[in-house]
Amino acid sequence: MKEIITSRQNPRIKFLCGLAEKKKRRQLEMFRFDGIKLLREALLCGIRPEAVFVRVPLGEEVDTLLRFGVTEGLLREENIVYVSDSVFEKLSEEKSPEGVITVSRFLTHLHRSASDSPMPGGEERLLIVEALRDPGNLGTVMRSCAALGIDRLIISSDCAELYNPKTVRSTMGALFRLPTVEVAAEDLSHWIGILRQSGRRVFAAALREDAISIGSFSLQKGDCFVIGNEGHGLSEDTISACDGCAVIPMREGNESLNAAAAASICIWETVRSACH
Repeated sequence: MKEIITSRQNPRIKFLCGLAEKKKRRQLEMFRFDGIKLLREALLCGIRPEAVFVRVPLGEEVDTLLRFGVTEGLLREENIVYVSDSVFEKLSEEKSPEGVITVSRFLTHLHRSASDSPMPGGEERLLIVEALRDPGNLGTVMRSCAALGIDRLIISSDCAELYNPKTVRSTMGALFRLPTVEVAAEDLSHWIGILRQSGRRVFAAALREDAISIGSFSLQKGDCFVIGNEGHGLSEDTISACDGCAVIPMREGNESLNAAAAASICIWETVRSACH
């Protein structure tokens, strides 16, 4: 085994700590994530970690994952950093650390600008999200998209950061699989217009007098929904850019669903319609 880092002043430890800051992540175009499951998902998706920080002594599951990564050519031995237990406890963002923290470069299927992303094809199943600020909600939406069959997620730039540790953790690995495009918040209505010009219908998930209930009308292939902010819903510009508004029918006395729960229902309807 290589040298074990026992000082928090070590340059590699300072580098890892720096990735807790959004500014540093964007500057280096790298991010970190904790835990065995996310490392496993990353390796299975072909992600090549820049570094893996592991607590010694190694647990059997971590050791097996590292060997898998090295054997598959996804991880180099020199990129495995061994850290003492006392130092690792200060590095981890988990309540019950599993002994592994991974560093990766920004993912190529996550585009920070619509201009460098290919336009969605006519057969792609889409979901659009505006100003979803809570990292846990955004991560849960991404997890639902990946699990239920959305091909591409479009988010506005005022959503939670994709590489925020809470977002990454909430995706449960979906971050490594789901193509996602970030659109400037002020340009979202423009991009909705482009989608409509391509023949798609775009429905705002918003309560309006003329809103139609999901399930009461037939969705077509290519149709998609826009989900809004947790507290304020969708902006007027975004609603105006859509074909119309759709609501999820609920029992009387209930005001609304959590944004992530509402998104899951809309995702299910989108995918179900595409299968018919």
